[in-house]
Amino acid sequence: MIELHVRPGPALSRADFLATHPAFSIALDGYVHGEPFLVVREDGPFRNFNHHEAVDRSCTIATCEQSRRAVLLGLYDLFRSGGKRRALLWVNDCDQDVCLSTWILLNPDRAAEPLVRKLTQIEDLLDSSSGTFPLPHERDLMGEVRWVFDPYARARPRLTGMSAADMRQVIGDVHLRIDQFVIGRAQQVPLDGNYVRLGGDDWWLVEVDRLQARERMIAAGCRAAVELSARTGDRYVYSLWRRSEYITWFPVREILDALNAAEGISEDEPHRWGGADNVGGSPRGVGSRLTPVDVERVVDRVVEQALARAGNIERGRT
Repeated sequence: MIELHVRPGPALSRADFLATHPAFSIALDGYVHGEPFLVVREDGPFRNFNHHEAVDRSCTIATCEQSRRAVLLGLYDLFRSGGKRRALLWVNDCDQDVCLSTWILLNPDRAAEPLVRKLTQIEDLLDSSSGTFPLPHERDLMGEVRWVFDPYARARPRLTGMSAADMRQVIGDVHLRIDQFVIGRAQQVPLDGNYVRLGGDDWWLVEVDRLQARERMIAAGCRAAVELSARTGDRYVYSLWRRSEYITWFPVREILDALNAAEGISEDEPHRWGGADNVGGSPRGVGSRLTPVDVERVVDRVVEQALARAGNIERGRT
């Protein structure tokens, strides 16, 4: 028995996850904060697959590839009860990595198939690099990958406040498209995403209308950015990223801390600006009250401080 559980909300701590969830639970892609871990107790095993916090992002494989390799290396030899596979999959989002990870864990006998491997490796490269890894986006294969994940791309502006049922629907729609991709029957979606630059100097503050806009930004020379992807009343949904840890003048973690301070969000509040070394975003599920002007002011200050510390570090092309 393999079950999927969708619970939107902030990430749990390792201790809370182990204390409140049953044995045979697998947390995916930020459901539990922190590095991957495996715990085996008398009542059964627990697993966390994650690549966001406490890791070197560009050197750590994405959750989907962690899941695929785990299946191939015997995950379900351990996650087994009464002679049958047993796993409870826990997610709090419906992005590409979540969709592909859950499909693999729900279809473990297919993890070694060539097109499953190909799709997972592409998603791994994109997710581990915040979507900035250079790929031939005009080729048919990337058009098929965009088609697979298009239900999430279309739902992304509505993520703030999205219910568990809505997220489950997105995941289910993507799963159906993965079913088609892995038997060679995928359709294609053209590169369709635009952005409007609102501010920033060495970094870009942009408003995007589609997830694929980031591909156009990379092609235009962007090295670091804050993206505004949705507005709901007085709430804004932001993502911030740099191409890699080598863009030292855009310190993502410092920026996230500064944005939390600007919004008056304390360290013990569950809904915070959060992320990893190279990518982050506004409080998951609720968005931010900071306007684009507020965000630009905060980020500019942190970037200027980073540049002053670096001294001889060159800025990326803009």
